Amino acid sequence: MSQPSLQSVNHRIPRWALLVGLLVLLTGVFASWTLHRLQLETEQVAVKRYLDRVSEFVRSDILTSTMEHAQAQSRMALRLGQNSLVDEPGWRLEASAFQSHYPYYRGLAVVDTDFRVLWLEHNGPVELAENEIVVVDPLYRQRLREALDTGELVVTRTAWLPDRQPGIFFFQPILQDDQPLGYLLAVMVVPQAIDRMLPVFYRDDVVIQVVSRGMEVFPLAETAQPPRIGPQSRFVLDADDDGVGFEFLVHLSPTAIDQLTTPLPFFVLGMGVLLSILLAIGGVLAISAGRQAHVLAEANQRLTAEVRDREQAERELEYLAIHDPLTGLPNRTGITRHLERTLDGFDPARAQLGVLFLDLDQFKDINDTLGHQLGDSLLSQIPDRLMTVLREQDFVGRHGGDEFLIVVMRDSREQIESLAGRLLRSLDDGFEVGDHRLFISASIGIAFCPEGGQTVSELIQNADTALFRAKHAGRNQHALFTRELFGQVQHRLNLSRDIRQALDAEEFSLVYQPIIGLEDFSLRGLEALLRWQHRDGYAIPPSEFIRIAEETGIIARLSEYAMTRALSDLADWQKRFGETPFLAVNISGAQIRQVDFAEQISVLLHQHRIDPRKLHLEITEEVLIENLVRNRKSLERLNGIGVQIVVDDFGIGYSSLAYLKNFPVSVVKIDRSFVRDLTRDGEDQAITRTICSLAADLGMLTVAEGVETPEQLALLRQYHCNFSQGFLFSRPIAAHAVEELLSGRLPWADLCPESL
Repeated sequence: MSQPSLQSVNHRIPRWALLVGLLVLLTGVFASWTLHRLQLETEQVAVKRYLDRVSEFVRSDILTSTMEHAQAQSRMALRLGQNSLVDEPGWRLEASAFQSHYPYYRGLAVVDTDFRVLWLEHNGPVELAENEIVVVDPLYRQRLREALDTGELVVTRTAWLPDRQPGIFFFQPILQDDQPLGYLLAVMVVPQAIDRMLPVFYRDDVVIQVVSRGMEVFPLAETAQPPRIGPQSRFVLDADDDGVGFEFLVHLSPTAIDQLTTPLPFFVLGMGVLLSILLAIGGVLAISAGRQAHVLAEANQRLTAEVRDREQAERELEYLAIHDPLTGLPNRTGITRHLERTLDGFDPARAQLGVLFLDLDQFKDINDTLGHQLGDSLLSQIPDRLMTVLREQDFVGRHGGDEFLIVVMRDSREQIESLAGRLLRSLDDGFEVGDHRLFISASIGIAFCPEGGQTVSELIQNADTALFRAKHAGRNQHALFTRELFGQVQHRLNLSRDIRQALDAEEFSLVYQPIIGLEDFSLRGLEALLRWQHRDGYAIPPSEFIRIAEETGIIARLSEYAMTRALSDLADWQKRFGETPFLAVNISGAQIRQVDFAEQISVLLHQHRIDPRKLHLEITEEVLIENLVRNRKSLERLNGIGVQIVVDDFGIGYSSLAYLKNFPVSVVKIDRSFVRDLTRDGEDQAITRTICSLAADLGMLTVAEGVETPEQLALLRQYHCNFSQGFLFSRPIAAHAVEELLSGRLPWADLCPESL
């Protein structure tokens, strides 16, 4: 039987059925368009909210940086007033350091009350010269006169510098006993300053335009910038309080907008229109003929299947949003939700609630040596091993990386502490990962509710604090959070803040301990050691502030300060005495990880005209092998410019000279713990003698630390140790005392090599 033609079918479709189909189509299209617009508006609101938040962060960071500059200038002006404008060399040194720290300041000058330049330090072209009168806008002359009475900082409007860069001028009054001496004038290049002050985290997310009095001052016209599209956020920073100031126009970059938006609104529109057409056609066909009912039923079944699939996809997305894809455990979001539900129904009178923060020890070494794929395979086995100890109702989540969070309830805290011990022991058996059998331990921090916190964030943070304590106690153990521990954390935070302030205030100083050649007791080297006299009058031990600096990430800045200061002292001695001993300076792992560290050292040596062979860089064994490939390359670059590499505190870490042959190591320092009991401990004698012998075979020199008695010295000479340092020869001394040693006055001259 032949199929009916389209024309014959249309003849059987009633006109009112076509009208109903058209109405269904229009309704569906309108609903789809409305939903499409709502989703677009929702995305635009979210994008604008994110842009406003980023804009506020940018504004806050620039205000904070500007206040930091103003405070630094105020301190410099205060010191100028206290010195009555007589310490010009000191001021020039401070001004040079200020411009080095803030390179976008074109010049610093000391100006008298008649605006005549007394002293000038500049870093590029500036329309100023000493004994020249500064041209001041008449709008600011009265404010500058009033500032001599109030001590208030005066900031001018934007002006063009000689190299056509926009800049602003800071006038900080210099007062002595409320009597005006003049002004500290600072010239800041606006585009460079804004570029340095912008938050690093949002540089790729935003496009910023800065306008001052109708002139675009950032970015410069020649600087390539992404197009400014989409929503805009605006704020104004008025530096000179004249009601105009700098207008910041913040746009999101195209990349950021792409990340914050999705094609879902257009997908919804397309799918809605498509579904509307299908429904309209289906309705017309259903009305037009009963034989279309079967076709419509199948369409409904397909639509139901789509809805079911979408609901299933939504459930899967919800699962992925709160679970870790590698281990299948709840992620941070899932952990937070579980803890919130647990705390809502928790009664301390009925049970004890403990949050256990577990972190694998030295897991980074596995990733670095065997690769992340094997590391992920190991991580995926950890939950099953933990569940052999935990109960079914206990909760385990992956907090991130190699960190796991465990939430348990028990009748007593002793049971939870005992559980922590069993969890650690459960990891003692190795893990089969590919062709490897890996062994790993863990550390656990425990916080109890309510003493360790009553909210989710407090419990997790305090458990993490206890974990930190367990790590520093030697790993593979657990520690409890206590109020005393909280106080220690506060002390560490306060000390970290004081270290930063002390660096800004130059409270740190260097002392030098002589390194003696054991062949003739001559002065062969000097080790630079940091000391800190706190502004409150007490001394902070190096072991304490260096540890805090390493934990809080400012050790690189502290080490950079010590390096710069030590090389400056060596350069001064070299100018005065000609030939000088070598200089040993300790460097941190953070510096070794810097890609351009060798280039920085090369530049410093060149600036001070110092032979690279005069510089000995001391590193610990742990820093040396934490990343063998990367550190070998860094050390080879340093060795390539002539710097000598020294392994400090040898013997207390990995205690193997075998791996040193793969590094350009020149000197090995024997730790003082072996020298202390050298005269009465046979094992220390054997270790020290072996280190000296093997180092000599590898072409390395040896230095013994902590030599305090002639008997220790005699044994070291017998073992053919090359150098030594310790109280027997000299305690660490200040830089001016080193000059006496370089003049030939050696306090250990009474020691006679022939008598030992």
